[in-house]
Amino acid sequence: MIKRLCIIPIFLLLVMSGNAQFDTSFAKKGIQNCTDSLIHGFKTKNWTLFTRYSNPAIIGTLGGQQEFIEYIAKTFGAVPDSAWKLYKRGVILQVLKLSHELQCVVELHSILQMDGQRISATSYLIGQSWDGGRFWTFFDSQSDANAARMVKPDLSPDLIVPPKKEKIEIL
Repeated sequence: MIKRLCIIPIFLLLVMSGNAQFDTSFAKKGIQNCTDSLIHGFKTKNWTLFTRYSNPAIIGTLGGQQEFIEYIAKTFGAVPDSAWKLYKRGVILQVLKLSHELQCVVELHSILQMDGQRISATSYLIGQSWDGGRFWTFFDSQSDANAARMVKPDLSPDLIVPPKKEKIEIL
């Protein structure tokens, strides 16, 4: 009888800790899906798709969705598709659960080759989710937590934004 009474609390403890791990796994799957969609929108110049996964504060700063799309299209539209040798998601470095949202840091690897140069970079996206990790929006951290806080003033101080890694080669 005593063994049976000990098994119940142990089982409940395992179930509770299993749910905490599931939350992180679920959030990471959402991050992967949403960053992949953001990147696909960028690579295919589907600016409507790209905007859907972009941070709302950035979109609002530029005057709304249509103005944001026009800005992005103007900024990146002149870069030929063949210049992007690599543009892909890297590792999810951090996921934080706050009282009102989830926040994350995700690596973004890119290689841009044009005008006799090759620029290889690893930059970092800041993501946020208000629905428990299913849907995420992102913005470029500029590899600076202070710059990121200008976009998102309530960015957790526990979120670590690594410095950008960039290598420029003359071809």
